[in-house]
Amino acid sequence: MTIKLTYWSIRGLGEPIRHLLRYQNQEWEDNTPTTHREYISQRDQDDLPFGNLPFIQDGDKKITQSITIMRYLGRKFGLFPEYPEDLVFCEIVEQEIYDLRNRLTAACYDPYKRMGPFPGSEVGVFDHEYLKGSLRKRLTERVKKFDKTLTKTFLLGDSPVYVDFLLFEYLDQLRLFLPEAFEGSTNVLSYIVRFKELPNLKPWFESEEYNRGNYINAPHAVWNGKD
Repeated sequence: MTIKLTYWSIRGLGEPIRHLLRYQNQEWEDNTPTTHREYISQRDQDDLPFGNLPFIQDGDKKITQSITIMRYLGRKFGLFPEYPEDLVFCEIVEQEIYDLRNRLTAACYDPYKRMGPFPGSEVGVFDHEYLKGSLRKRLTERVKKFDKTLTKTFLLGDSPVYVDFLLFEYLDQLRLFLPEAFEGSTNVLSYIVRFKELPNLKPWFESEEYNRGNYINAPHAVWNGKD
């Protein structure tokens, strides 16, 4: 059965989901809103009590929240940790990398700017360089911790679990934004390379579509990863 992913045509929060589906060789399709009205109509469906993007539809199930989607797919495809202590460790790593991704978002989107029907702030001041510098300091510290953690082929062992798909994608996004924070972190950089060699993912990473590049953040972001 085809899984439908509704999200913007950017890497953002959707790419870990796409990576996991590619890895599983699961039939899936992207459903991309093209207007604000279409986004609202899809987000506010009656069977999505806390509607947001991304969300997936798997048969009669609709699931929102990107982390919840990853956990759901991890259970569905046998990519969930077997032991409770491993699950706790995965959840720690999951939240740590998600925290860093949120800091990237905060540094790249001006919350005071007018967006479509939403008016901008008349008094708010967005300082991209300050926020980027703050993230650089934090990321440099945390990447060193990831380097001490990533001593196995993947997070828990020889095969990836659901959190590896989050971890790879968000490390890669952060690396593209602040490459200097990753200098000397050979375990992290090797992990990124190994992930790209996974069966069913290697063809994607070698494809023309991937190598043309895609937006990490939306095109209107101060840094979008492409322009």
